[in-house]
Amino acid sequence: MKQYIFENGQLVSVVDNRSLAEAISLNIEVNREKATQAIQAAGLDESTQQNAALGIYSPERCEAIKSYISACRNEYLRCKALILAAQTNDEADAVQFVAPPVPEGI
Repeated sequence: MKQYIFENGQLVSVVDNRSLAEAISLNIEVNREKATQAIQAAGLDESTQQNAALGIYSPERCEAIKSYISACRNEYLRCKALILAAQTNDEADAVQFVAPPVPEGI
């Protein structure tokens, strides 16, 4: 577990007792959740995703939805690869998911 130690409201040290495997696992999960949140924040709940996959919407909207989900997945996979390659907890912690811009037409 990572502990932040404060004195008089100031951060004085950080104690990280996690193993590298624990840090990697935690950061992969955090980035997976951020990808899911980005998709949901774009208004793409599960039923909307299923409807796009089934082609129920206009072809342009289906493509925009699938394209955005693919971009989020690619960003997650980029983060995961960097996390798995990390040699220290700090390297694993430094990887940040950056949500792609939401395209028009979703």
